[in-house]
Amino acid sequence: MRSKLLPSYCTPSRPLKEVGGVIVHYFSARNVDRDRQFELEACRNLFLDLNRPKMARQWYMTTGKWPDGRMYASAHLLVGRDGETWKLVEYDQEAYHAGASILNGRPHCNRWTLGIELVGTITSGFTDEQYTELAKLLVDLRARYGFPRQNIAGHDTVRWAALQAGMSADPKYDPSGRKDGQGDNFSWTRLWSLMDALEGATGDVGEVTT
Repeated sequence: MRSKLLPSYCTPSRPLKEVGGVIVHYFSARNVDRDRQFELEACRNLFLDLNRPKMARQWYMTTGKWPDGRMYASAHLLVGRDGETWKLVEYDQEAYHAGASILNGRPHCNRWTLGIELVGTITSGFTDEQYTELAKLLVDLRARYGFPRQNIAGHDTVRWAALQAGMSADPKYDPSGRKDGQGDNFSWTRLWSLMDALEGATGDVGEVTT
């Protein structure tokens, strides 16, 4: 894992209340740099510009088609198509990843969960390397922080719960590619199987490398 921390303006600059779960997302530079859409550096640069007003942006979204204001987006981890992982926000700090959200009846997921972004698009699916790396990360995070597996969910699921509760009118489509929280572009069965194998093989897994 490489430390590629985002500057403080990309986060709420508040301590995370606890690490009680993980929200899984997808992210790419597809809409701003199609040729480099899956490159980690391009994705990180997009995070930087998403958190700047238009006049201060350095790489992307400087033309009239884009909103002038900040869009407040970040995550703790970014997992590339080859499984390479960059830490963008420290685990003890909030990130702007979940927005209006409810997980297992508990709202405001930014305040108590980590956000993991898988590099991909609504149609690309995810690679073997990403599934393997995500499983390792989640097993290690559960060993470190002790949260239950049911507190791992996709952004589509927690956003749909917020939508149903009237917290938001804006559905999200990641990581499943659907707005109803059901999922059809990500195999949770495959992820759980990989995690089962890792937890069963190690018994007492170690911590995430920082």
